[in-house]
Amino acid sequence: MTEHAAGGLRGDSAEGTIAGLIRHFAGRTVLVLGDVMLDRYVSGEVSRISPEAPIPVLRVTAARTSLGGAANVAHNVAALGARAILLGVVGSDDAGAEIGRLAASAAGPGIDARLVAAAHRPTTVKTRFTTGGAHQLLRVDDETTAPLDDKTAAELGRRFAQAVAESDIVVLSPNTI
Repeated sequence: MTEHAAGGLRGDSAEGTIAGLIRHFAGRTVLVLGDVMLDRYVSGEVSRISPEAPIPVLRVTAARTSLGGAANVAHNVAALGARAILLGVVGSDDAGAEIGRLAASAAGPGIDARLVAAAHRPTTVKTRFTTGGAHQLLRVDDETTAPLDDKTAAELGRRFAQAVAESDIVVLSPNTI
């Protein structure tokens, strides 16, 4: 690969292609630190407007959950064939447990979720209500943006120091705590 004048990589062989670069993920360990979220998607059909307010009435036909925020980044890293270490804070609640289950079943080598469970902090959940395939009607964010308490922050720092020593790459997901 050669350095392109604009600062990017230009490949004259397969190594310079995205596919060639992705092959380098295999066998690597990527630490992902950031805001861990659970994404919920509730979809359905709208056939009328509410008589109570001028808003659509959604008849729910399906619902699913997926990893969001830094957890989604870790999922993508694992799907590319790397070992992902996910580090972040969740609540001691059902949503935090769901993130743990989804991370354990992730693609590729999977996600080594080293989540800090905070007893008095809810897991961030973003729920999107959609209709017509992907038309989003509403998003509800259930989260707290308050700073971490000292005990949780110290535990997160301890786990980061341990995980960074095992990692080839560190990714700080946006809104990192």
